[in-house]
Amino acid sequence: MHAKIDKADCMFLISDEELGRFQQLIDELDFFTLILPFVKESYQCSLMILDIWYLISTKEIKRITNPENTMIYPYRKYFLEIIKIFQIKRYIQLALYENERLAFICALYIYKGMDEFISTKMALNEEIAPNFIALQKYSQKSLRPYYDSKYIEVENYPKQLALLQSAIVTELQSIHRKFEMPLLWTFEQSIDEASKIYEAVFGLINDWGGRVP
Repeated sequence: MHAKIDKADCMFLISDEELGRFQQLIDELDFFTLILPFVKESYQCSLMILDIWYLISTKEIKRITNPENTMIYPYRKYFLEIIKIFQIKRYIQLALYENERLAFICALYIYKGMDEFISTKMALNEEIAPNFIALQKYSQKSLRPYYDSKYIEVENYPKQLALLQSAIVTELQSIHRKFEMPLLWTFEQSIDEASKIYEAVFGLINDWGGRVP
């Protein structure tokens, strides 16, 4: 994962301290790469895991969406919307609010599970698959410069990028409608797998996010 992430690309308005803690967790848990799921390394992938980590470890009343990024990153926005509607088991959700390490491991598993599910479904659509592959070309960088006023003056508007994401989001909405229950099962399985890994390494989860004596 990329250790250096620009907080301006996050889907939420986060502080320097919160971003710093996330980057510390990347280094801290690097020791466990053999037991944590392998996640393809890209800037956009790291952003998604940051988004998920913040989403599941921060109570809704404290989360503030970055309105500009909802326009720049509509695919990531809808990906998060799918996660938001699922109800995490209460004792795990309470632990996630208090335990950043547990939330980080869960974010890895959630991202990997849902990304693989969605990518597989996208690949089955012959019309969408080329667009999905084309979007991967942007995976190693921020998309914000394409919406910068200086860029727009030259290119008028990042039309190709906007059309790519629009088509992919439409397909993602279709996948969500058709496979809501399998997606729910994927989400729950990801949480369960992450919880088992956490408990195996750090101890049982209690309602306060720590170890059970």
